[in-house]
Amino acid sequence: MEPFLPHILIAEREFLIALDAEYLIKAALDCRITLVRPDQLDQWDETALADVDLCLFTVPFDTARMRPRIERLMEAQVPLLFTMVADIHLLGVEGLEVIPVVRKPYDGETLVSLVRGQLRQRPQPSGRIDQN
Repeated sequence: MEPFLPHILIAEREFLIALDAEYLIKAALDCRITLVRPDQLDQWDETALADVDLCLFTVPFDTARMRPRIERLMEAQVPLLFTMVADIHLLGVEGLEVIPVVRKPYDGETLVSLVRGQLRQRPQPSGRIDQN
């Protein structure tokens, strides 16, 4: 796996929805994608989170249980993009309105546009190393 490709983490409870997001993103961007359930994020340490260039994080109707995970990602400076089914949070999650929201089912163009806009930009290695 190419270590310089952006690493996108999709934290989603529904596997088929995560696969849909992965398909849409990989069709438009050269990247690495990891699929996890939101509760599996608790097992990721700071070193693992430092490798993530964007996390698509599914937000339920009641955000109280997810807020500690969201705050941990923010403390680790992981860029976020919220995904949700409910219309209640389409204008943003209370207190976290700066994080964009994309609605499920995904519109591919909207999803990819938001992913590109939120993706952490890392310096790329030079194409060729001169050994002389």
